[in-house]
Amino acid sequence: MDVQLFRIDDRLIHGQVVLGWAAALNSKSIILCDNSVFENDWEKELYLSCVPDDLQTRILNIERTIDLLKQENNNLEKTILLVQSPYIVEEIVDKGIVIPKINVGGIHFREGRKKVLPYLYLDADEINSFRRCMDKGVYFECLDVPTGNNINLKTLI
Repeated sequence: MDVQLFRIDDRLIHGQVVLGWAAALNSKSIILCDNSVFENDWEKELYLSCVPDDLQTRILNIERTIDLLKQENNNLEKTILLVQSPYIVEEIVDKGIVIPKINVGGIHFREGRKKVLPYLYLDADEINSFRRCMDKGVYFECLDVPTGNNINLKTLI
């Protein structure tokens, strides 16, 4: 898999991704992988409106993302792939996709989550999902912005 940046961010496409990561990495495209956004035309339009015209953007469901990642000639080396949670990563990995490293960019506060980092709040189920992925060889780096401090998630949970 030649994805430039595989990122978990519960806000999906927003300024930090477009202006921070895509600009710093000179990305050419973004893939937003989310079943509910894929099925909601209004949400699709909202996310697509946040991206400049020169950054190709596709919104796919999990199944179509897995199909794309399995293609040998997928040409994703300048692509940011965004998912909302570790559960999606786990589903992708369980379908046989090898993901060596994932950027954890932001899972924000909500009731029942505990603060791990200023931009990372997790509940017990999310921690267990991350651990199951780690057991399958996935390395998670916590890094909200390209210039931030890279922290191994395994040391935090």
